[in-house]
Amino acid sequence: MNSKKKVALIQGDNRKENIRKCLSLIQEDLEPVKKARHILIKPNLVALEPDFANTHVETIEAVIEFIRTIVPDTPITVGESSASAFYKGLLTTKVFEDYDYYRLEKKYSNVRLIDFDKDQDVIQSPILSVVGDTHLRITRRIQGFDYKISLAIPKTHNFAIATFGIKNMAGLVLRQDMAMIHGMKGGIEVDAPKTLLDKLPPGTVSKARRILPPWLINFLFRQYPAYRKSVKMIHYNIVEIAKRTWPDLVVLDGFVCMENNGPVDGTPVDMRIAIASADPVKADGIAARAIGFEPEDIGYLYYLQNKEHMGDYSLDGLVGDDLNKVRKIFKRHGTYDIQSQWRE
Repeated sequence: MNSKKKVALIQGDNRKENIRKCLSLIQEDLEPVKKARHILIKPNLVALEPDFANTHVETIEAVIEFIRTIVPDTPITVGESSASAFYKGLLTTKVFEDYDYYRLEKKYSNVRLIDFDKDQDVIQSPILSVVGDTHLRITRRIQGFDYKISLAIPKTHNFAIATFGIKNMAGLVLRQDMAMIHGMKGGIEVDAPKTLLDKLPPGTVSKARRILPPWLINFLFRQYPAYRKSVKMIHYNIVEIAKRTWPDLVVLDGFVCMENNGPVDGTPVDMRIAIASADPVKADGIAARAIGFEPEDIGYLYYLQNKEHMGDYSLDGLVGDDLNKVRKIFKRHGTYDIQSQWRE
């Protein structure tokens, strides 16, 4: 299966210019945005800190400015729900404030910020868990946007090997359900089966990561049988969420990426790249290669191409800079050897 859509890869010393060049190279694939009535930009605000774990506000500016050259007046919403804020008892609006997102409303016309923190009108997404099949909740407001842009950062991941634009859309899951994506928690229903993590206060693992050294957290996960099972389930869960939140455009800001213990506790890698495609699988596939993985080794990308036929991670349609010249071999997550067993 070969997608006719392009994927652009640019390396340079200016974050916004990298993104502008990427979008220029695939502009013919952006024609559907002309028919959009309401555009969503979904950033990645996964952490209160470090700052490089989150989508930089200049990245959003670059996308807004380019989209405005195509559709000057279509309403644009920048929407997110931060799990890390939830675990600390904070609202996503606090993260918007900390990372200067409110300047977007002041700088651009017909642009607004929203959070999905308290949404109650939901659609259900089936998931697998170590205690049986169940479901989690996604905000129904996703259905009000007819053009969705995922703005993410290439990172290693503590369950799914790596995360890019497709998995970023999981931020539309209700915050109290986000931990269920990993497969280590049971359902939200009163009579749903429960795991040990269900019985702990929300954010316990997140707090432990802040206190304990990464090697110790990884050691403890290695000893937990549910973790070894869940790394086989998360890829199915991401696919199901993706079917309900599929972006029309993925833009990956790899100016600074994250290796080792991502997606929050990893270390920065200065890549100075940007990637963009209207085929999300193609965008994520190029990003995987850029940080030293093969896309077929990442379960949800393999399933999306080969089982769901929702995209194509081949190198066909690659434009811009030479992938081989920008590629780096990222340090894997501390539990990568377990995560890589998702096929078994």
